[in-house]
Amino acid sequence: MPYIYTDKEVTPWGGMLLIKEFYDRIGMHEQLVSLPLMEKGSGRGIDHHEIIESFIMSVILGANNCTAAAQLSYDHVLKEIFQWEHGMPSQSSLSRFFPKYDGELSDLIFSQFNQWWHNALDYNNMTLDVDSTVITRFGEQEGAEVGYNPRYKGRKSHHPILAFLAEPKMVANSWIRSGNSASNTEFIEFLQNTFTMVPRQKVSLLRGDSGFCSNKIFRYLEGIGLDYIIAAPMKAGLVDHILTQKQWLTTQTKGIDICSFEYKAQGWGKKRRVVVVRKDTLLLPKSGGKTLFSQQDDYLRYRYSAFVTTSNYSDEIVWKTYNQRADAENQIKELKYDYNIAGFNFKDMDATEFAFRWITVAYNLMSYIRNEIMVSKVNHRLSTLRFNCIAIGAYLRTSARKTTLVMAVKGKKRDYIEKLFQNIERFKPPDKVSIA
Repeated sequence: MPYIYTDKEVTPWGGMLLIKEFYDRIGMHEQLVSLPLMEKGSGRGIDHHEIIESFIMSVILGANNCTAAAQLSYDHVLKEIFQWEHGMPSQSSLSRFFPKYDGELSDLIFSQFNQWWHNALDYNNMTLDVDSTVITRFGEQEGAEVGYNPRYKGRKSHHPILAFLAEPKMVANSWIRSGNSASNTEFIEFLQNTFTMVPRQKVSLLRGDSGFCSNKIFRYLEGIGLDYIIAAPMKAGLVDHILTQKQWLTTQTKGIDICSFEYKAQGWGKKRRVVVVRKDTLLLPKSGGKTLFSQQDDYLRYRYSAFVTTSNYSDEIVWKTYNQRADAENQIKELKYDYNIAGFNFKDMDATEFAFRWITVAYNLMSYIRNEIMVSKVNHRLSTLRFNCIAIGAYLRTSARKTTLVMAVKGKKRDYIEKLFQNIERFKPPDKVSIA
């Protein structure tokens, strides 16, 4: 096939104009400018808010390390869309940028930014899901230690802890921790930090897996008046208590029974309500849970799960409410596979955490767009959104001193993209909250 060349600047990411329009609509650019960021090093340097802004956009476009992010420096159309003075910085500039921010300054910046973000969200009575994950490291990074790593046993890793707001499907807070940390390491400090960002009065329930089943954690949550549902490990004392139960109630789901009782585990200062679910594997062979005594047929038939709670929900609602926590695990998978949280790591752990946190901001921005702008309310993953509405060939056309983005879209897809622009135009964000 014959071919020719053109001097036109062309981008494969014309749909990023949608992101820019929404980004401007919520006032995010102004908020980044107001943050206590460091000054650029020289007159020829790039403003730090511009580096952060371009980094967020590179993550949305699939960059998985500083080298890949820097490739966008060749995209002059993208530079014009976002009105960046310099465009995406080079790989070496990004590698030098993140280590400039220590943990104290990072906390200050994210407390201020997330106060604005979460105060502006029109959500109340939210559920906070706390979870941890393992990120394997293959080099020599600070905090990379050998710990629990189910996929790469014996490999060094980091062990981040994250808090998710279930209803808007957003990250409330995130910390990078050493790989040898337990799930509940620094949990109370993490939660205290979270509530400097998310107003405590907006959260009505906390959910966590058995790694957070601790008397110290229970006492803290009860002290601040926050209801919780936390999975309980099947330890000997609890198992003995379950075996004495005679009154199992049948749920609406065939093959699942439930009961509850007051129970005081060793080390607890008082009794707490425990809800236990029993699943019949003859009827539900793929059910989750634990067997109590694998060597006895009567007990091998059932799988059990237990939850400690202060909520006043019925037993069945406690179980069903906890099950919804599985969405936090899906969000972690999306952060790993679509947003590449494992890719941006540095020798200094504070630098890794600073990049990690901005990746979660990219995630929250796209969640906000999914919640408010998308025509379909299906919870599309980022990879789907890139294909449907971001990956659009486009170029700039200037006429009568006016620059227009020309996008290669036709037919039903053109109607779809135009509908998204209209939704952004109609969208009225909550009153902007300035905390500068």
